[in-house]
Amino acid sequence: MHAVKRIQGEHNPKPRLPITFHVLGRICNSLRAGVFSAFTDCILETACTVAFFGFLRCGEFTVSKHFDSTVNLSVTDVEILDSYAILHLKTSKTDPFRKGVNIQLHKSDHTICPFSAIKKYIAIRKGREASFCFSDPLFVKENGSALDRDFFIRSLRHVLDICGYNSSLYNGHSFRIGASTSAGSVNIQDHLIKTLGRWTSDSYCRYIRISKDTIQKAQKSLTLSKNI
Repeated sequence: MHAVKRIQGEHNPKPRLPITFHVLGRICNSLRAGVFSAFTDCILETACTVAFFGFLRCGEFTVSKHFDSTVNLSVTDVEILDSYAILHLKTSKTDPFRKGVNIQLHKSDHTICPFSAIKKYIAIRKGREASFCFSDPLFVKENGSALDRDFFIRSLRHVLDICGYNSSLYNGHSFRIGASTSAGSVNIQDHLIKTLGRWTSDSYCRYIRISKDTIQKAQKSLTLSKNI
């Protein structure tokens, strides 16, 4: 293997920069100022905010080609409560048997709030679609088709360019990396970061019970992260 590497050369993958809370704020502010259509700006802001606070992988909230209601996020996978929302992931990378997992998205006092974003987005969907159905894709484009990965990444990079970033250094995984980076910068405990991100590298995390209030406080702490 070492000989092959010497002959062919080492493969150095392009770095994936984190979309931290600071970067997310600039993305949201640009979309609120108007980049695409009003609906596209809204759906992108919601998807970005939910991806950050939910520590989501890109494939967990977008589709690769065709929408599959048994795998991909549907409207019915969101439950809006008084002060937080529950996002039900039917499957993920660390859930090969599709047991599903619930992700809490709490209300915060910050202008960038996952609860407010998803609640507003669902209300807009209901108002603009006469045939609105809870089995429909959660995130959809202007034409009603499911939000696909290519469209999301292309649109995200366009907004990052507007914000002055080198968009080629960011991808769909940047939200998950950025959320953990921001969490670390405000000293959220390691086991809680692993719980929020659903990492399984340390088995002891499975035995720690995290209360709803603790998750709420942790998500609120993300809004306090500095410019990193």
